[in-house]
Amino acid sequence: MVVATSKQQQSTVVPVQKLRILCLHGYEQDSSIFRIKLRRHEDALRDKAEFVYVDAPNILHPYDIDSMDNMARAADAKAGKTLDRTLKGWYWLKSADPEVTCGLEASIAYLESVIDKLGPFDGVLGFSQGGLIAGLLCALFERRYKERPGSKNGQFLFKFVVIASGYKLRDPKWAYIYEESIHTPSLHVYGVLDPMIHAGKSIELRDAFVEPQEFSFAGTHFVPKTHDAVTTIQRFIEKFAK
Repeated sequence: MVVATSKQQQSTVVPVQKLRILCLHGYEQDSSIFRIKLRRHEDALRDKAEFVYVDAPNILHPYDIDSMDNMARAADAKAGKTLDRTLKGWYWLKSADPEVTCGLEASIAYLESVIDKLGPFDGVLGFSQGGLIAGLLCALFERRYKERPGSKNGQFLFKFVVIASGYKLRDPKWAYIYEESIHTPSLHVYGVLDPMIHAGKSIELRDAFVEPQEFSFAGTHFVPKTHDAVTTIQRFIEKFAK
């Protein structure tokens, strides 16, 4: 009987291939901020996953920013004061009612180039507007692959998606995206007290997916960092590890 030496055994060890997750920040944020928000989740999955953060391509100007301090920002800009940091978004609203988006096509094209150059990615994780984009990408890529399954469209498909405080687009131009159910395995995280993206909006996006999972918490507009939240997201993602 031949017994392998410790050196021989070490040489046959196959390194674990980490899951690669594309991370999409929220409106008026950037990748550096999102990295801080996800630090605890990233630490929990450090041995199983690699988090890849990217910035939205659209730079927001004061009149693009849909928030309570919009007028204050506009006044500062008029007075020649600069913003503390560059604010970015995956799109902005030209009109709220009816909803008309701007910059979304540029963001989709940009993310396609990111996936083409840096991918493939096993999953996508998005917060708020980034959550909307994550869901939209899943639907868009599934639709394309269904239409042309033999093409390179397969490399764009995700194994899973995690959406925190996500919601659906209202722009009629993009209504077709939600005409068919989205089959990408999904976990939807939302705060029941969220004043910005009401829980009903997150539930509406959740229901656009087939057999979605959810984690709701007694909080507002943020990615939760409690033990239960971190563990839930960790266990969901680890299911897709090889």
